[in-house]
Amino acid sequence: MKKLIAALFVPFIALASGALNAADVYLQLQRGQKVVIALPDFIAKDASPETLSASKDILETTKNDILFTHLFNLSESGLAMTEGKIDFEAWSKGSDLLIKGTVSQSEGNISFTAAVFELPGGNPVFQKLYRTPARNARRIGHEFVADFIYRFTGNRGISASRIVFSNDNTKSKELYIIDYDGKNLRKLTSDNSINILPRWAPLGAGEILYTTFKNGNPDLALYTLATGKSRMISTRRGLNTSASFSPDGKTIVATLSFEGNSSLYLLDRDGKIIRRLTKSKSEDTSASFSADGRKIIFVSGRSGSPQIYMMNADGTGVEKLTDGGWCDSPVWSPAGDKIAYSRGDTQGHHDIIIQDIASGKTIQVTSDSGKNENPAFSPDGRFVAFTSTREGKRRLYIASLDGTVQKKLTEIPGSSATPTWEP
Repeated sequence: MKKLIAALFVPFIALASGALNAADVYLQLQRGQKVVIALPDFIAKDASPETLSASKDILETTKNDILFTHLFNLSESGLAMTEGKIDFEAWSKGSDLLIKGTVSQSEGNISFTAAVFELPGGNPVFQKLYRTPARNARRIGHEFVADFIYRFTGNRGISASRIVFSNDNTKSKELYIIDYDGKNLRKLTSDNSINILPRWAPLGAGEILYTTFKNGNPDLALYTLATGKSRMISTRRGLNTSASFSPDGKTIVATLSFEGNSSLYLLDRDGKIIRRLTKSKSEDTSASFSADGRKIIFVSGRSGSPQIYMMNADGTGVEKLTDGGWCDSPVWSPAGDKIAYSRGDTQGHHDIIIQDIASGKTIQVTSDSGKNENPAFSPDGRFVAFTSTREGKRRLYIASLDGTVQKKLTEIPGSSATPTWEP
């Protein structure tokens, strides 16, 4: 507990009396009790359209991100927030915390000062200044909530995360990126070809592995967000596909077929083969590393139908994890204790399954809602993104692990496929 409390306050202004109350808030969250946050309108330092618009966007983003966590309730009724002394007593009725936000703009840049106080005493929890170009005002809200969630849970949650996927709206298949809440859609590639199966590199790298047909062969490429450019990783004859980084970002597991059947290989970041991992008479594909880098899960038809297998990172100790149905596209949870995959039946239904590694117990996330495929865990492990045909075309959806919360990400023209969630 002492370490958790320290993590809450070291980067920010803190008071000894506030630390005890913050610990109480943390315990409430651990026990499933929702903390109530007072969230008045943010203060606009001037009446310019730019400042007022940014203030509204940041407030809306903050509100939606906090509610999406399902950890907090919001109270928005109370006195209008102004500069100067805060009437904490007035805001403390039914609320545990108060967020005060102040927005200003200068030369096309937006500044946002966020301050969080405990109620009723008004002890400061933290205060932080955010700056960004005006066009990215919503991003400030996402980053603030990520910092806020981290101070009370030790996890940044998903508010600042993004999802990359393939979409065919331009008649070719290109890579797109979108905020987790369905906003800020942006096209990444313009190859007029087929770009599919993206996978994020480890946290902070800003890189995405994917398969591209732009040179006429399914080749493995790496896209860098900072530059907007791609470089080829593997262009061997046949398949170079379904690739995933190791947790340290130094190696890649990929499906190659230049030696015959589709098999799994371990590559370095430049595509040089370190070792061949599998060699069977069936196709082995869709591999990914566990969080500690010691295990790899993959799909193989070696038992007759596609099933999920697990092996050591050096290719030894192969173990079958599933039995029945048509299992595909497995991914590890961030903690490494679960996997998610798609399971199909003879009637053509495909559902998202969550399976506990230790016990083998499963939870069916979707049911009777078309083809649900290609799951991807959120960075906090509490949600999965996936594609579904429940409305006809293949759309992006987000669901809680027990399936009680399911929502379409947004309306995106064309068909979307193979989402990957930023770690």
